[in-house]
Amino acid sequence: MKKKVWLGALITLSLMLLGACGTEDQATNEPPAEEPESTDGPSGGILAGAVNPAIEQVDEDTYRYTLKNQTEQVKTFNFTSGQRFDFSLANKDDEQAFLFSSVASFTQNMGEESIKQAEELSYEFDIPEADLEPGTYKLEVWLTPEEGPAFKAEAEHVVE
Repeated sequence: MKKKVWLGALITLSLMLLGACGTEDQATNEPPAEEPESTDGPSGGILAGAVNPAIEQVDEDTYRYTLKNQTEQVKTFNFTSGQRFDFSLANKDDEQAFLFSSVASFTQNMGEESIKQAEELSYEFDIPEADLEPGTYKLEVWLTPEEGPAFKAEAEHVVE
């Protein structure tokens, strides 16, 4: 009977020591939860973030739609056609006055685009003459992937 008690005590003590060692290793090997992760890159590092859309006017009727990857992973977008983005113009009453995809044709080839960490993907496009009344319009541009977010960007476009 004494052997069983001593054996039980020895096993219990061994388990407690092993358990304490495992807890110690976990605590010293894991970074604090609130510390942001970063990756070194050409800009000196990126904080974990998102894909940021932007639009800029290049000249009177030409714009550049840009997606900047501020994440720590390569972002890949799959497309069901040759169309990569779409854009629309809305009047002051927020009524759609023009939609690019309604007047454009696209190849029926599937494809993909990838953006590496801290890099950009850009598309330049022209606003076609569309018999619009003079005034200020809201220009909205968005990505058209098979699935996932559209990454909308907005700007004003003036028709004289």
